[in-house]
Amino acid sequence: MKQSKSIGILGGGQLAKMLCDSAKKMGYKTIILDPDSESCGKFSSNIHINKSYKDEEALKKMCVMSDVITYEFENVSIDSVEFIEKNSGNIPQGKAPLYISQNRVREKNAVSRLGIKTAKYIQVFNKKDLENDILKIGFPSLLKTCSGGYDGKGQWKLVNECDLENIKLENREYILEEMIDFEKEVSCLVVRGVNKEIVTFPVGENIHEKGILKMTIVPARISKALETKIVESSKMIIEELDFVGPLGIEFFIKGDEIYFNEMAPRPHNSAHYTMDACNFSQFDIHLMSILGLNFPEIKLLNGVVMLNIFGEDRTKVEKISESKEVKVHIYGKNLWKPGRKMGHVNFCGEDIEELINLVKSF
Repeated sequence: MKQSKSIGILGGGQLAKMLCDSAKKMGYKTIILDPDSESCGKFSSNIHINKSYKDEEALKKMCVMSDVITYEFENVSIDSVEFIEKNSGNIPQGKAPLYISQNRVREKNAVSRLGIKTAKYIQVFNKKDLENDILKIGFPSLLKTCSGGYDGKGQWKLVNECDLENIKLENREYILEEMIDFEKEVSCLVVRGVNKEIVTFPVGENIHEKGILKMTIVPARISKALETKIVESSKMIIEELDFVGPLGIEFFIKGDEIYFNEMAPRPHNSAHYTMDACNFSQFDIHLMSILGLNFPEIKLLNGVVMLNIFGEDRTKVEKISESKEVKVHIYGKNLWKPGRKMGHVNFCGEDIEELINLVKSF
């Protein structure tokens, strides 16, 4: 396959922005399709098509203008992907990664069939189902919407009967999951190219606050045996599911066991550290995967702690920027509001514990 010159991206958020930045560095042009006229991706792209993801004329335009098309978030409409394929658009990832990852039950089923452990789970449609199925799963457990939720949204912790009584279910699909008393959450970014090559980035250790990723520590403070198990499981998932492109996979660690949590077929927040701590970023490798290029060997150049910047952290950014060990990435969103991801900071160095203490000092 010849190297493509124009890359279309469905979505215009921060992931699209960073994909566009990588494409520019590699000598490619980018076209983003996003309905938000103020999407931060438009500042890095060559062309911004300001239309709905389902606008057929806009999708046709993207097919004509792009040598290859990708997506930057997992809630892109499958109908849009099918329309692109029917109109001769080159979208190597196709709809399968979206179809599976957009529904938590389908996602868990797909991974369970590979023999990879997950928390116990049951599909739930109504309150009666919930009352019956909680007897099988037990307390404590988590009730989640099967689609649409992220960063802790769309989920409820059930500790006892009182929590169960207070739940009001809408007319939609849910998943009831056993709550694993895990010791750490980790993630692995694995990428598979159209040429079937697979590459993984170093495993990151994730720290959450209020259900949202706060920071990622790399390398993760885990045993070599666990690291190998996580990497091999990630490779198995992307290969057996026949996915192309990036796949961010989260696992829970309990003792010597790992449990699959969830996955997203796009660049992953927990892998933003790759922009400053690896020889190639996750965005570089994402582009190489859909372009059919051979993957380089991925190297971790130094230890790193990635810290997310939220709307409430605006006053901290100036102080953080004064530190020599940091690389600050602000996404350019127009409205700073609490809980909204506005950027991230990579603290790089040799001593992980020192970096963690530095992060905590801000």
